[in-house]
Amino acid sequence: AYSPDGRYIATCGGLGVFLWDTGTGALVRWFSGHTDRVTSVAFSPDGTKVLTGGSYDCTAKLWDAGTGALIRTFSGHTWVVSSVMFSPSGTKVLTGSHDKTAKLWDAGTGAEIRTFSGHTGGVNSVTFSPDGTKVMTGSWDYTAKLWDAETGAVIRTFSGHTSEVNSVAFSPDGTKVLTGSGDKTARLWDAGTGAELRTFEGHAGDVNSVAFSPDGKKV
Repeated sequence: AYSPDGRYIATCGGLGVFLWDTGTGALVRWFSGHTDRVTSVAFSPDGTKVLTGGSYDCTAKLWDAGTGALIRTFSGHTWVVSSVMFSPSGTKVLTGSHDKTAKLWDAGTGAEIRTFSGHTGGVNSVTFSPDGTKVMTGSWDYTAKLWDAETGAVIRTFSGHTSEVNSVAFSPDGTKVLTGSGDKTARLWDAGTGAELRTFEGHAGDVNSVAFSPDGKKV
């Protein structure tokens, strides 16, 4: 993950997360505290904090980006925490887990706000809409789901992949959704209707990660 100002990159490795200077390539610091593999990392919108998701320790952890100090641990999932994300405001934290749920937390207190339940397989990827009002999840059950962040209700389900959905992303304007799957494709969807707009074919193996360009014109 890039820091918002582009000065740093955070990478997962083994039991920790490494923070690197993008200008020099130098290792700045190491965040250590998980008891098993770290699977996901994200910066807060203001760049002052780093959020990490741990594998079989079933936790997410919040760190001070400047000092490397552990601020708090988010505990409540019962299996691998596969994906983590900050809300656009930075006040909430979203986690996805192979326990088939996603959870929303208060970033300031660590309190669990709500659980998003409805997938029949593990959750591989989570993200917020650009305005923070919606949550998107991708799952082993071959679907992606759009949720109301405030109520936890499912708004719609995106069905069409023939294998697990490994990654989900919103377009910068929030009108489209991109999914990557073990069926070797990525798919573009209309966020408002759930209609599939097109399929990106050509990979010879699983698509594990997807993202939009900043102007939303490329994926």
